[in-house]
Amino acid sequence: MNKMRFPFSICVISVMLVLTFPPARPTLPLSGLAHAFEVKGLRTPESFIVDPSTGAYFMSNINGKPTQKDNNGFITKLDKTGKIIKLKFVEGGKKGVTLHAPKGLAVIDSILYATDIDFVRGFDKETGEPVYDLDFTEYGSAFLNDLTHDSEGNLYATDMLAQMILKIETRNGNKASVLVKDARLNGPNGIVVNPQTGNLIVVTWDTGSILDVDPAGQIRVLLDSQGLKNLDGVDLDEAGNLYTSSFTDGRIYKISPDFKKVKLFKEGLNSPADINMDRANHLLLIPFFNENKARTEKTR
Repeated sequence: MNKMRFPFSICVISVMLVLTFPPARPTLPLSGLAHAFEVKGLRTPESFIVDPSTGAYFMSNINGKPTQKDNNGFITKLDKTGKIIKLKFVEGGKKGVTLHAPKGLAVIDSILYATDIDFVRGFDKETGEPVYDLDFTEYGSAFLNDLTHDSEGNLYATDMLAQMILKIETRNGNKASVLVKDARLNGPNGIVVNPQTGNLIVVTWDTGSILDVDPAGQIRVLLDSQGLKNLDGVDLDEAGNLYTSSFTDGRIYKISPDFKKVKLFKEGLNSPADINMDRANHLLLIPFFNENKARTEKTR
């Protein structure tokens, strides 16, 4: 396994959660929603993504406290119908894997990447075997959260506590750099590349605003909070509409491509976390952090 270390030190803030876990259950079809499904028996699920090249789904499971280095985190893999292939496809403490509290996920080529407190880890997406452990402690990373990537194979990771976005050039020896570190990021959480501009769209935890970050790290406000708060996940549908989840309000919003119209897509949810889009099937992928389950919703 390739290991890379970058020079720095951090102070990690511990977040306490008290959780009880039901036994794992198989995926269940949702009546009346073709291709939609629900998965129960997860363990503090944070992110839920699809691999567009295969149709397989992956879900990160913190399995405890978001900042605790307990090496018991895991990643679940589903097939393209939503059936569980393996609940603990990647499992901390097994087969040479270190994985404490995985959050954001992304797939580039054959590698499944996951943020893990102050590391970004890479795994073979077919076998789950560890490939990379990229150490960002020396960049001051304290709470690496969401991941996204562009068409050039560059990964971008948000750090909520360090007010930072990191860039990792996966096709250039995993060269790493700080794209931007600025208090105006206001607790950067969900992140996605805007295919129209090539810029990053970032949703914020602290203020509920939505930001544009260009390749030089310049920040521009796309949408002031307008009552939104504690934004977590973000993604775009095939028409360019943006979806974002409000973790504490239990809502998901749909925002027009020009950011002038904000509509309520779903409400009454419990802790919707790092949502993502399966554009091929027009499905919004929703993990429920405190309910230990995930489900999909049709977007049209």
